[in-house]
Amino acid sequence: MKNRFLLTLTLLLIGFNNSLKAQEIIDKLAKDVCSCIQKQEVKNSDIIRSCFEDILISNMKELKEHYEANTIEDLDVENIGILIGSKLVKDCTFILENYNSETVGSDKEVAKQTDLSCNDLKNGDFYYLTKRPDTSIIDTTFVTISNTMFLERMNRGRTYSMLDIKWKENCEFELIFKESNDPFKKEFSKPGDVYEYEILTNGVESFFLNLKWKGSTYQMELFKLE
Repeated sequence: MKNRFLLTLTLLLIGFNNSLKAQEIIDKLAKDVCSCIQKQEVKNSDIIRSCFEDILISNMKELKEHYEANTIEDLDVENIGILIGSKLVKDCTFILENYNSETVGSDKEVAKQTDLSCNDLKNGDFYYLTKRPDTSIIDTTFVTISNTMFLERMNRGRTYSMLDIKWKENCEFELIFKESNDPFKKEFSKPGDVYEYEILTNGVESFFLNLKWKGSTYQMELFKLE
């Protein structure tokens, strides 16, 4: 029994160390990509892609050793990109200060509506649109609000995010992250992360809201499903 316990503990520690090393690699790559973007004062997503590719190539030996890959084709570059991207969005100050949200409605200046009522928004189905940088492609995320549940469905229903919603006064609410199977969102958020929102307007077809995050405000538009 004692030997079995020691073997299990050893395996757990090995797994933990591998996870820690993987996180260290991703943190380093994200920091290097952020420095590249900041140095070139990048305002174009194509150059961000170039920074990512350059950093990936310069760290290829370490990546192949860690992931036990013989060639670059053996690496899950898409997943590595998602991991780095989530770190950039959270921690790269240059991106936070110079890139607006790609959600539809983020480029509009909307003042808070007087006599605003949000009762009809506390239960219902909605959606928001996200523009892919430098393309004409627009992704749709469907949202269901039901009592204390806030459910997002992406990629034509193949991925989701589940959050708790806590309503406050003056049409403000908090979203508390619970879980997700979406590759980006499950890396970006951890259970218990809190996001603060304020509804600005409530129109016939849509409503505008602000996300308050890391000292900045990001605006977006949610459309109502009939």
